[in-house]
Amino acid sequence: MSQIKVKELGLVSKPEGRRSLKSFSFYFLSLLFTPIILLGGLLFMIPASLLSLYQRFSWTKGEKLRMKAQLTKSSTIEQWTYWTEMNSIKLYQNLEGEIRFGPGYFSVKSEPLLHDFDGKTFGGWFFHYKDGIFLQQWDSTKSPHSSLLYFDTVGLTIIELKTQVPSVIWEMEVLEENQLQLNCDTGYKILELRIELGTRD
Repeated sequence: MSQIKVKELGLVSKPEGRRSLKSFSFYFLSLLFTPIILLGGLLFMIPASLLSLYQRFSWTKGEKLRMKAQLTKSSTIEQWTYWTEMNSIKLYQNLEGEIRFGPGYFSVKSEPLLHDFDGKTFGGWFFHYKDGIFLQQWDSTKSPHSSLLYFDTVGLTIIELKTQVPSVIWEMEVLEENQLQLNCDTGYKILELRIELGTRD
């Protein structure tokens, strides 16, 4: 297993973007086309609503019960989808929910089955590096607090590298061999974490 060190470099300010002529023209065009788009949406929604009402009142009681049963059944079945894989280990995700105006969060299982994923909630972010996958475990679905994990796909272990990261919007960059930097967008600032991978024992 690789020895992994994580060092917090601190918070840096997000770069301020200058307003250009292109951004002003985009703003002007969006103001111009917004009423047209809204009107088009209304023209589409009115016939769709009338059709929905017609179907609602024209269905028999049996059809309504059958539709309700199908909707209830489909909402209770876990729907696992392929997520990623490395070294013949496949990871699948099941959507648990999503933050309002934010990212979704998932439960994860592996094939072959490893119980290290049981009972944990993950964000959709991951990053492959050498024989492992960096993962984002959510500590809470109410506030943006997460932990950085490393899934060693050779040793089949999960290592917790950093806890209480105040962000779920992450970007990883490779600086040089065995040196990476994780940039965590907290909304106002960027938290920088330097990750150093040692050699495998």
